[in-house]
Amino acid sequence: MSKLKETSMSMLSKLGVVTLTIGLGWFALFATVEPIVGGISFSAFGEVQAQNCIRDPEDDRADRRVPNMTLTTADKLGEVQELIDTENNPQAGIAELDRMIARGTRRYNGNELANIYKMLAYAYFILDDMPNTIVYNEKILEHCEDVRLGMLSTTMFTLSQLYYSEERFDEALAMIEDWLLIAGDPGPNPYYFVATIYYQQGNYDRAIEYVELAIDMATERGLLPIKKSWYGMLRFLYFEKENFPKVIEILEIMVKEYPERSSWIQLAGMYGEQGFEKKQLYAMEAANVLGFFDRESDYLQYQGVLMNADVAIRSAWYLQEGFDKEIVEPSYRSLNALGQSYQASLEDDEAIEQFEAATEFAEDGRIFKRLAQLYLGKEKFERCTERAEEAIKRGGIDRVWDLRILEGMCEYNRERLTRALEIFQDARRQARDARAASAEKSARDWIRYIENERNRLRQLAAADAT
Repeated sequence: MSKLKETSMSMLSKLGVVTLTIGLGWFALFATVEPIVGGISFSAFGEVQAQNCIRDPEDDRADRRVPNMTLTTADKLGEVQELIDTENNPQAGIAELDRMIARGTRRYNGNELANIYKMLAYAYFILDDMPNTIVYNEKILEHCEDVRLGMLSTTMFTLSQLYYSEERFDEALAMIEDWLLIAGDPGPNPYYFVATIYYQQGNYDRAIEYVELAIDMATERGLLPIKKSWYGMLRFLYFEKENFPKVIEILEIMVKEYPERSSWIQLAGMYGEQGFEKKQLYAMEAANVLGFFDRESDYLQYQGVLMNADVAIRSAWYLQEGFDKEIVEPSYRSLNALGQSYQASLEDDEAIEQFEAATEFAEDGRIFKRLAQLYLGKEKFERCTERAEEAIKRGGIDRVWDLRILEGMCEYNRERLTRALEIFQDARRQARDARAASAEKSARDWIRYIENERNRLRQLAAADAT
């Protein structure tokens, strides 16, 4: 589950991409926009708030009081825009605009001042000076009663995104929510933007509400397919809320709408976490058939799923395929996993081969114990003893007395009865100290058996001597 969280966090770290929509906001700011909002005021403390200058966009008289821009001011602003755009010299444009303001703001009406501030904001935006870009956008809103509704609307929307880009999330939220109240029919995108703000504030419940609102609105309007990032964010939010059934529900949508590797692998992982083993198997099978296995972790996860499904030989085949494609690298983990698949398939020779290769990377004695067990079954008793001794030397073995019993069995089969007896006696002491009654009994039975066998052999030897 931690890998799913890492992936989700990686996706959400890219939410800063939302700020790229600022570019769209600026395009809109300098384009013709349908009237939406009435007006706002600017407080002395630097906070922009919707107040009494909101005009009803349905009112035909809403724009009638907008003062006209003089030809002189319009020509001057045209020259400035040419400096900024055509000559690519925003600094010169700012200097000209500052000179206009220095002549005295009383010579301009509110509409003219707002357009001067708009041009200043644009120039500072070109220079990537966000603080000044914000300041001059806010100044536009000081003249809410003297500008057209479209300009107010786009200024509000752009300011919200600028606040977001500067991590001023409370201000971004206040501005976009005021805008939504009077925006009429803004479409689903602004609602998703609100969701990203709530996410940044850590308010996941409200973020979920707005993402789902955006998705529902887009679906109703036939704006399909829904953006993958929207489902990705919703998946992350539900994951953080530990609502795993909803995470699965969203991933099931994503694998249909966007059949990509990450969605299939994450869905398989979530099925496994929630105990849906068969669904996990089917999801991994689908990911493999679709050609999405391109990482070592994919093959190792699939091997584990197939082992749990009791189809060990298939787990060996697919993991071997990963080795053959050089996607899976030889390591203790990968070779041990392949060896376990072969061992569970009763393919002992292949299992031994993989376990022996894994010893190169071993840090303790566990793999040597496993090899000793296999060599005992293959009646390679000398090799069994060697690997058992190596396991004891390396350490890291639980229930060492069991390993000693195994070693004793190998020595017995090598007809080294005295050595075998010593090993079983030591195993019995260890088992007794650990209160492992079953192992103690097993060691004791072997001791009796060997002692009886030694007595039998002595009697046979004495009989032969007479």
